[in-house]
Amino acid sequence: MQDAVTLVAQVLDLELCGIWQLLPGGNALLLQSGVGWQQGLVGVAMMGTQASSHAGYALLATKPVIVEDLRIDRRFGGSPLLHNHRVVSGITVAIPGQTQPFGILGVYATQQRHFTQDDSYFLQAIANVLATAIERQQSEARLRLLERAISASSNGIVLTDANQPDCPIIYVNPAFESITGYTAEEVNGRNCRFLQGVDVKQPHLLELRAALQEHRECHVTLRNYRKDGTPFWNELYVAPVFDSEGLVTHFVGIQTDITQRKQAEEALREREEQYRRIVETATEGIWVLNRDHQTSFVNQQMATMLGYTIDEMLGETLFSFMDEEGVAIAQAQIERRHQGINEAHDFKFRRKDGSDLWTIVSASPLFDLQGNYTGTLGMITDITDRKQAEAALRQSEQRLDEILSSLEDVVWSIAVDTFKTLYLNPAVEKIYGCSATAFFENSNLWFEMIHPDDRERVQAAIQPLLQNGNQELEYRIIRPDGQVRWLCNRSHLIYNAVGEAVRIEGIATDITERKTMEEKLVHDAFYDALTGLPNRALFVNRLEQAIARVKRYSDDQFAVLFLDLDRFKVVNDSLGHLVGDQLLIAIAQRLQTCLRADDTVARLGGDEFTILLNHVQSVDEVTTVAERIHEVLKSPFNLSGYEVFTTASIGIAFSTANYQEAADFLRDADTALYHAKERGKAWHSVFDTSMYDRAVALLQLETDLRWAIERQELRVYYQSIVSLETGQITGFEALVRWQHPERGLISPTEFIPVAEETGLIIPIGQWVLREACQHLRRWQEKFPACSPLTVNVNLSGRQFSQLNLVEQIAQTLQEEGLSPQSLKLEITESAIMRNPETAEIVLQQLKDLGIQLCIDDFGTGYSSLAYLHRFPIDVLKIDRSFVNRMNGDDEQLAIVRAIVTLAWNLGMSVVAEGVETMEQVSQLRSLNCEQAQGYFFSKPLNRQAAEILMTTNQPL
Repeated sequence: MQDAVTLVAQVLDLELCGIWQLLPGGNALLLQSGVGWQQGLVGVAMMGTQASSHAGYALLATKPVIVEDLRIDRRFGGSPLLHNHRVVSGITVAIPGQTQPFGILGVYATQQRHFTQDDSYFLQAIANVLATAIERQQSEARLRLLERAISASSNGIVLTDANQPDCPIIYVNPAFESITGYTAEEVNGRNCRFLQGVDVKQPHLLELRAALQEHRECHVTLRNYRKDGTPFWNELYVAPVFDSEGLVTHFVGIQTDITQRKQAEEALREREEQYRRIVETATEGIWVLNRDHQTSFVNQQMATMLGYTIDEMLGETLFSFMDEEGVAIAQAQIERRHQGINEAHDFKFRRKDGSDLWTIVSASPLFDLQGNYTGTLGMITDITDRKQAEAALRQSEQRLDEILSSLEDVVWSIAVDTFKTLYLNPAVEKIYGCSATAFFENSNLWFEMIHPDDRERVQAAIQPLLQNGNQELEYRIIRPDGQVRWLCNRSHLIYNAVGEAVRIEGIATDITERKTMEEKLVHDAFYDALTGLPNRALFVNRLEQAIARVKRYSDDQFAVLFLDLDRFKVVNDSLGHLVGDQLLIAIAQRLQTCLRADDTVARLGGDEFTILLNHVQSVDEVTTVAERIHEVLKSPFNLSGYEVFTTASIGIAFSTANYQEAADFLRDADTALYHAKERGKAWHSVFDTSMYDRAVALLQLETDLRWAIERQELRVYYQSIVSLETGQITGFEALVRWQHPERGLISPTEFIPVAEETGLIIPIGQWVLREACQHLRRWQEKFPACSPLTVNVNLSGRQFSQLNLVEQIAQTLQEEGLSPQSLKLEITESAIMRNPETAEIVLQQLKDLGIQLCIDDFGTGYSSLAYLHRFPIDVLKIDRSFVNRMNGDDEQLAIVRAIVTLAWNLGMSVVAEGVETMEQVSQLRSLNCEQAQGYFFSKPLNRQAAEILMTTNQPL
């Protein structure tokens, strides 16, 4: 433009020329270019555009404005700029623009000049050329600005050619390259669909394709893919470009990467969904009130708490869900919400069914941006159960207090640091003999009342209590009235929230009565209730001490005496248990007089006593004590008007055996006692190993005998009974024998006493009876010529005392098919005389069955002739001891004669046992003895041999 003004000034030969640009707003013109003007005005000087001004007039004119003389021209006022440069004449023309003039072009002279028509045409032509140049320059500037704007845009911009096949891309801006990762060279000439990847069925693609076909704008959101394959969300705006004839030439696409927005929206949706679920599933009720206290929102939990549906609650005021008391409280609280106060408090609502709902209400006021109160948000927690529990707890505490007040035990609580009394129930006065007030006033009173002997022990127990947390302690107290009471104190620590011990609490129980009972129980546990002597437990304890002492001091020996009273059962059975007990007490007293202070006499039970002699030097010293005991027991005992004599058998065992167990010494002493009893009454025996061996042998014999029954090792042998008149066999005596697998045939004298003692004699006797009945029944059938043939079976004392003896025998006879008249039962005098009255009944029952009864070994027992007359006895069997000594012994012969005579007078028959010589047979015949048995006729035979004997039964 500067070149143009210079040219114009030169052509028209004028001093001044300038181009003024109309500024935005149209109120002023700026001197943009010029020549002849004062220095510094170009680019700075301005003129107004008022219609009354020279410049304004020129803008409005449709042709050049010529001024011949500015000084006198009345069309407009002169411009200060022109006046300052002494302008007189000039010509001005508007420079046209598209919507408004760009400005004006003017040339001026400082002298008056006449302008021709050619001057006007020239200047107008220059203005038009300038207008064209300026428009082109502005267009280029706008284009460059647009390009810079497009390049600088953060939106991706893509331009496609609508007139080429497949509408290829012809331009993309850098933002497109940044968003997609593709360069312009990689995408130019391609259709935009490559950005869709495999997602070619997106719903919005249909909208996009329709818009392109219909040449209209379109706004869609698509999922596209970058060059590296990662997806991004593309918010796409597409617009067609039309030419002057209305034909589409291009499509412009503006893309915005909204991936982050999408992710944020998705996250927001997730959070909203999470919050929705939280609200819907919250265990707390959520309640929103508006400024008028009406319900604008509640969750399901809140509605459920109150028993309503959500719809029933919406729009209802807060006060609809409470009683009158609650309304007054709520109104005060709402006022605090208006003040912006957040708080939580307990509150009681009224449910739909009328019941109370206790809650914790956490209320927060809501305000708008201007700070106006808009409502309240409340979080409601149901604490009805807690309130009920608290009420129940209060009732429980009341009941507990009532219970504690009624307890007989002292319930107490003290401070752990000062021992200050914090709580006491009323029982303290009964047990301690002091009021509760005394303990509250004097915290040391607890310790002052402890028995002096226990005080140090109780004091020492405090530290373990503080370490372990609990303790049980028994001690004594002395009450103000002097009574001593035993207490059991059970204590435990109470801790605060940080684990520090703050209190000691406990229960003190009066156990005085229990302690008294324990002392009695301890005494009873170690002393015999009848005699007051130590019992087995205490005796064993002292014996164990003696054993331990011998281990340390081998010269310090001891001895154990085992005593058993002879015939004590006779006293009990005849005079009664009361007299028997008196006898045991008197014997205990006499035994104590025989011992030293450090010796021990104990009652083990029944009529058994044991003595521990400590510090003994020799066997003679111990036997002297035993003899002293025998001596003191010789004197009679006067008991309830009865004069009773008794003796004792004593077994002695010495500590030299070096046993480790007390039971071993008692066993040896008992073994020696058994040996003493075998010697007779009032004997004592000192244990030696042979006694033990014999005891072991007897035990083994017992064991073998038990197996013998099961293994059928027993045998029945038969010894014939012969008529002395005819010499014929009239019957047999059944005798049991034991065929031991190792020892061979064992004599009855060896195993029968063991069987008697252990009770095995009962099953053995039953087996012998059945075998004998069975064999005799066969013999009666096999040897009819020997009829009437009988069998004698022995009954032991144990068998005879059986309650069902008669029934067993009757059943056996029936089962074996033997006539009762064929069975003879042999019973000793001693077995009958143990209980004569009972024996008489049993014998009569057996007699009533038809069984014959025999007294075995007659003359050796102590039977009374008066009883003998009363018993239904059929046969007396003379003991072999009398028969063997008849030869040359008139006294023995006289005894046999007396027995035979007695039997005849009582209507009984007689059998002589143990006949071994013809001379004895002759003597017996001369005495009219009817039958006999012995080795002279036959030794005991097994069943087969006995049958052979009957086959050859010839008169003897």
